Amino acid sequence: MEKNIGENLLNQFLENIENWKSSKYLAVVEPPKEVEEILNSNSGTIKSWTSEECSIAAFRLYVYAEYIETEKVKEENILEWADSSVWYIISTLMDNYGSPYDKWQKKYYSAVQENPLASEILKIKNYSEAKVKTLNGKHNRIMKMADTLNNLARRK
Repeated sequence: MEKNIGENLLNQFLENIENWKSSKYLAVVEPPKEVEEILNSNSGTIKSWTSEECSIAAFRLYVYAEYIETEKVKEENILEWADSSVWYIISTLMDNYGSPYDKWQKKYYSAVQENPLASEILKIKNYSEAKVKTLNGKHNRIMKMADTLNNLARRK
């Protein structure tokens, strides 16, 4: 069995999603380059911004929030794909491991360990799960920052 078959299957899955998105003319959102500067601005700098500058910075943060949410959804799709793929591969093998009274986790990891493809996909799942955890809540925090800048722009 080819070592990178799991990665190839994942890439095929992702390519299908990208093809669907482009067929629906969904815009690709890239992070604005100025976001890091906006996020690291101190209060003195932000106070010196005009209403228009606050509005522009808020818009850039909204775009960044959309980018973050898009990346999170992509990772959640990978996570779900990997999870269902591992279960599909090992579901018929689970009864070969342990007794009927053993916990499913013991059987699950034993079956995965014995199957190179399932092991490879489990690694993909673990990486994706870590990425999703990293991105959790970030979209909402960026949206709150953008809302704050919008409110500041209205008061100026």
